[in-house]
Amino acid sequence: MDQHINVTFRMNGASHDLRIPTRVEVRRLIRELDQIFGSALNPRSKYQLRVVNKGILLDEGKVVQDYPITSGDLIEIEEW
Repeated sequence: MDQHINVTFRMNGASHDLRIPTRVEVRRLIRELDQIFGSALNPRSKYQLRVVNKGILLDEGKVVQDYPITSGDLIEIEEW
C-alpha cells in the first residue's frame, strides 16, 4: 500500500489539493488541517470527515489506511 495519497479537501467552501500520509490518525489529521488553514485559535469541537465520492464517514479514532481512500478522492470537513 502507498504511504501517501493525493486528495482534495473541501473546507468552508474552498478546495485544497494535498498529499497526506495513509498512516495518520483521522483525529490528528483534522488538527493538522486546522493549524494549516488557520482554525487553530478556534479548534473544532464536533466535526466529521466525509469522503464525498464514496459516501464514507471517517471515525476519528482510526487511521486513514483503514478506509478505501485513494488518490483523487474528495474529502469534506463538516462541523456540527
